[in-house]
Amino acid sequence: MSGPFGAMNGPFVSYQKPAEFVIMPLRRDGRENTVLGGKRILQYWPQTIDTSRSANWQDKDVPGAPIPLNQWVSGGSNTLTFTATFSRDMDGKIGDQGIGDFESAEIVEDKFNVDVEAAIAWLNMLSTNSYERIGDGTVAVAPPVLWIYLVNVNLGVNISASSALSSKAGGFYCTLRDVGVSRMNWFQSGRTKYANVSLSFTETMQIGGNIYPYSQADYVSLASTYTRKPS
Repeated sequence: MSGPFGAMNGPFVSYQKPAEFVIMPLRRDGRENTVLGGKRILQYWPQTIDTSRSANWQDKDVPGAPIPLNQWVSGGSNTLTFTATFSRDMDGKIGDQGIGDFESAEIVEDKFNVDVEAAIAWLNMLSTNSYERIGDGTVAVAPPVLWIYLVNVNLGVNISASSALSSKAGGFYCTLRDVGVSRMNWFQSGRTKYANVSLSFTETMQIGGNIYPYSQADYVSLASTYTRKPS
């Protein structure tokens, strides 16, 4: 994301707050999972964001007909993919104010300097299961459902889930399916200087122990503002 947009306001210059790409892991009840760090933002807005929605139709052959009938079965996967970039300009131990051992850090985290390996670990964590003790045994617990929100980008239309969980409309409830890391530059110390992380998410309607399906009706409000018609 490029720098903020400036606008003149009398003798003063005001700046619009830059849009942020938010990723939030959810607990089983659908609320923010602070154990996994809670809301976090990507260092940069992705250069491209690809979404794909499909529908499952089944061909029904009719003897003697030129083509088969089409029977709708269900909605298909709704996927979101993009590449997240993480970088740092300075070598040394990076810390964040008020978190952990900040006093021992050599560099304060800012928009130009993040711990690249820590960012990669954070994304890997969101796609990894945990384990839980139940009685005398241990069971595997699925990775968390995520809520992704991009300011002014309507990726999701699951209004019923957003309303029930007090999340902003336009958020995308999903699971993180793939994390592909490409480290491309290092400091002499061996610390990663620059990395691209390819991410693939799949939408889910299983949120907070409930199922929130949606339909065409959820698109109507936004879709109605596109009014181009034949002349």
